[in-house]
This record gives sequence, structure tokens and C-alpha cells, in this order.
Amino acid sequence: MYFAEQECGEAVHKALHLSDPWKAFSMNIDDTETRVDIRIRSKGKVEHICPDCGCSCEGYDKRERTWQHMDFFDMECHLHCAVPRMECPKCGKVMLVDVPWAQENSGFTLLFEAKGVELMKEMPVNATGRYLGVTDKRLWRVLDKHVEERMKHQDLSELDRFYVDETSCRRGHRYVSIFVDEDHNIIFVTNGNDASSVARFREHLEAHEGKASNVKFICCDMGKGFLSGIKNEFPGAVVTYDRYHVIQHMSLAVDRARRHEWNVLREGGRLKDATKLKGQRFVLLRNVENLSPSQKERVDWILESHKEIGIVYGLKESLRDTWDYDSGYGAANHLLDWLITAERTGISALRDIIKVVDNHFSEILNWFRSKMNNGVMEGMNSVIQAVKRRARGYRDWRNLRTMCYLRGSGLC
Repeated sequence: MYFAEQECGEAVHKALHLSDPWKAFSMNIDDTETRVDIRIRSKGKVEHICPDCGCSCEGYDKRERTWQHMDFFDMECHLHCAVPRMECPKCGKVMLVDVPWAQENSGFTLLFEAKGVELMKEMPVNATGRYLGVTDKRLWRVLDKHVEERMKHQDLSELDRFYVDETSCRRGHRYVSIFVDEDHNIIFVTNGNDASSVARFREHLEAHEGKASNVKFICCDMGKGFLSGIKNEFPGAVVTYDRYHVIQHMSLAVDRARRHEWNVLREGGRLKDATKLKGQRFVLLRNVENLSPSQKERVDWILESHKEIGIVYGLKESLRDTWDYDSGYGAANHLLDWLITAERTGISALRDIIKVVDNHFSEILNWFRSKMNNGVMEGMNSVIQAVKRRARGYRDWRNLRTMCYLRGSGLC
């Protein structure tokens, strides 16, 4: 079904947001009524300003272009236009006239791209592609371009502290490092989890009006790569080790004690008692205040029946008390007493956590100077994990970076 210019009507022009000199002069609906093609042309003289020298240019021929638009009454819609091509009389540059409905070198209209980006914020890219009838590869290009354009406007001039953590991009120990500011915004994502990741962040910081000398506090995990990079790139910053990771090491000690006791009971033929310990890992690792009455009964029985587990569990709760002190001085004395007590037990399950606390004593206590709350990274990790679950692994770490910026930067 073919409609000429007069039959297209003002409604089509308004729907496409066309203005002079652009006019829709024909519309064709195919026989299956599943696709509509709209042809646009320029009426009168079209002038273009050369982006390099600012000289006014006139067209010398035209080049046929096609763009996919949003569905038109549930029909797949495509726009066609013979776009004037210009040659600058001053610098000789050849270029196509910018059309108001699409970006340069894009196969989609601006409205289609905007719709796609909004959908990709809420659903996986491949699902968005199926919904829009477009390959996910083309949608990734749209999303990359959108995010890159928005991130250009990032201003880090006021940044004086940041958090950094790692997350796996896909199986095989492939990691990306994620940098987050105090307002819970993702400010940088890069490949790897070593000193070079921190160096790349410094380059990014200084490219966006920030200064390394302005950074006073940094919160991170205990990876040697991060610490080495921070010492090189941010030598004046105070490093705080995230207490979440400290307690995570302590929780591993509790579980090692539980597994050791389970093996001893099993090898000693006390299978009934061993069975009672099996499956109790998560109950023992939960904070006391979060236990239900029945869970608390189970924990109390385990601690009373198994001395070694009871000692390690008590040290876990005591370690958590470190951050409840009003001053670093009181916390330092408490942590020192904790170290002495833990070493005197001689329990092998505590070996690693004793080493962690001893080697990173100052960085743990720096929390009393920075007050950097690990809840910032925990909250951001929930966003990142949701992004990863939605994609079920990314073939390219850059795709994970794009989605992190889209969902977590506050700019996209």
C-alpha cells in the first residue's frame, strides 16, 4: 500500500519530528502489513557548516541512507533518505549533511536508540534484541556509544576518597577492578586487579579534572596488587582495609574449625555427632543478632559440645567488636589483645587470620581516621551481581564495564 506526500499527512511529519527542509514524501506498507518504509527528502537548499574550518558548504550529490525507526502501529518502520553530500571549498573535506533524526554513521534513529537504551537498563541486551528485532551486537554498539558520550561529562575534580574492589568477569579467574565514590557511583571500571589497574584509574582521574594529590582516603581489599598500585599512584592517601574482607577471613577460620572437628568425629567413628555438624556452616557464619531462636539453640549446642569451634567462634565475635570502639586507641589495644589471645590458642584454623591482622594492623585501624563504610561497596556489589546474573557471564569485559556504567554511574 503506497501513500504519496499529500497522503502522508501532517501526522507523519509530527510523529517523525521533521522540520524544514526535511519532508516525508512517500510511505509504503508491504503486502503482509508487517513493515512500513517512509521516504524523506530535503526541499530547497541545504547548507552545512564544515566542523573543521567553519566554512559554509553546499551539496554536490546525494547518498542513499536507511535507518530503523520505532515500530509504526506495530509495523517495523524504516526511514530512507538521499542525504546531500558536501565538499568544503576551503579545506576540501567531504561529508554528509547531519540529519536531525539520527546520529552520524548510525543505522538507527535517535528515538529508536533512546528506546533501546531504556529497555537495556531493565532487561538483558539479547532479550532487548529479540524484542526489537535487532542483533545484540548492533545494540551493544548503540549502548557503548551512549555510555561513552555520557561518561565524557564526568567531573572528578572534587574526588578526595574512593573505594576499589574486584569482581570476576567470567570463569577462569578473569577479573575487573571497580572504583566507586562516596556517593555510591561507579566512577571507573578497568580490566585486571593489579597495580596497573590503579595506574589506569589515576590516568582516568586526571583526564576528568581530578588530582591524585587531592585523594586523602582509599578503602580496598587486601590484594597486594591494589596496595602496590596505591603506594605508587596515591602515596599521600591513607589506606583502610575493608572490614567486610577482614571478617570474611575470620569466617573462613570458623569454617575451617568446623570442618576439622567434623573430620575428627568421622574418623573417630562418632558419625551421629559428625552428622549434627554437617550443614551448619551458614548458621555459624551469621551474626549473632541475626539468628532466629532455633538457630541460636543450634549454635549454642555446637559451641558447648565442640571446644575448638567455640574458641574460634568467640574470637570471631570479639574481632567484630574492634569497630565498636569510640577511638582508634581503644580499638588498637583491643586488637592487640585479640592477636595475643588468638596466637596462644595454637589452633591451626586461626593461622591465616592471625597473619592477616598482624600484617595489616595499621590499615585495619585506619577506619577510625577515614570512617569509610564497607556498606558502600556491599551496596554496589549487589548492583554488579545483578548485572552479571542478567548476562550470565560476559564474553568481553568491556561489555561488563558498559553495563556497570549504565546501571551504576549516575550519569547514564
